[in-house]
Amino acid sequence: MAFEFKLPDVGEGITEGEIVRWLVSPGDSVVLDQPLLELQTDKAVVELPAPRAGVIASVHGEPGQVVPVGFTLVVIDAPGEKASSAPVPAAAPPPPADHTPAAPQAPGRHVQAAPATRRLARELGINLAEVAGSGPRGRVLPGDVRTAAACPEASQPRRPVAEGPERTAMALTGLRRVMAEHMATSAREIPHVTVVERVNATELVRVRTALKGLAEQQDTRLTYLPWVAKALTLALADHPLFNARWEHGTCYQYRPVHLGVATDTSDGLLVPVIRDAGRLSVLELARALADRTERAQARTLSTGELSGSTVTITGGGPLAGLFATPIINHPEVGILGMYRIQEEAQVVNGSLVACPMLYLSWTFDHRIADGAQASRFLNQLKDLLAHPESWLLRLR
Repeated sequence: MAFEFKLPDVGEGITEGEIVRWLVSPGDSVVLDQPLLELQTDKAVVELPAPRAGVIASVHGEPGQVVPVGFTLVVIDAPGEKASSAPVPAAAPPPPADHTPAAPQAPGRHVQAAPATRRLARELGINLAEVAGSGPRGRVLPGDVRTAAACPEASQPRRPVAEGPERTAMALTGLRRVMAEHMATSAREIPHVTVVERVNATELVRVRTALKGLAEQQDTRLTYLPWVAKALTLALADHPLFNARWEHGTCYQYRPVHLGVATDTSDGLLVPVIRDAGRLSVLELARALADRTERAQARTLSTGELSGSTVTITGGGPLAGLFATPIINHPEVGILGMYRIQEEAQVVNGSLVACPMLYLSWTFDHRIADGAQASRFLNQLKDLLAHPESWLLRLR
């Protein structure tokens, strides 16, 4: 008897996913729990296992296609049965290469959109029939609804332009698509304000250099990032206003610091989470950061390891610019940017000397704090990093 495997509810509020890659084809024999396909959710790429053994009768959906929970992905026949001829929902073709939005649906016609997209449209007061869908066969995606709400004229269809040597279409799929929607939501919903400070990192450089060899003996690479991360958790203990998430119109403050770390991968930006980071020492943070970075690059992080952060830190390393204005990791209320350390001329005790200076930026949600609160927070963080010996042995 044919069994239809539908996209299950994988939790975390996820209502749809994008097919990344099929791992089976019609006619293949599969065993229980054998991976069938890779699916990009809002949080991570996950493998969906076979719920039963049998023979793949048909697969539905193309790589790049976004499908809702409940969509029939695979039809599996019992072992020994012939391929089922039972009708199943037809799969939509993949989106066009240039992702040019289709024209808005004519009034009275059925609009292709997932339940979550329809709910979002109702919440934002958007008529789906007037939205140009950028998904397969004109399917309306959540990003299309948000674009229509933020800029109604942007939802109108664009006139196609012939491809040629002067124009190449860029398709946003997989993690890039998820990141684009997430960043657009943050920029649209959060009033961003950024304050910047310089830290005289002379003592930080000295202490880190002194302990670098000891860390290497314990197979730990001690960069400056874990020092900044530790100082951030200490400053947040005195400024809990910024260790928070803005959810459903309410700002929730947290005691533990669940630290998100913006990590660049070949597929796009991921933000793995270090739980209760304030309980970790600098060396423990260094190990945790190395672990998250390595597994982010390998795309082996679980969904739980990519959600639930209460504050995020982003560091560009030696290639970072002087400073930047990062976008807040929605629904958090603040993000810390750290940049390269470079020598600059400073007046110390009346003399001009060269000092290693570290630039920090703190971007915060202006709905929950003002500039004075943010400046006091960043100044405390600055003092902690300028005098690391004062808190070196603290675990919390």
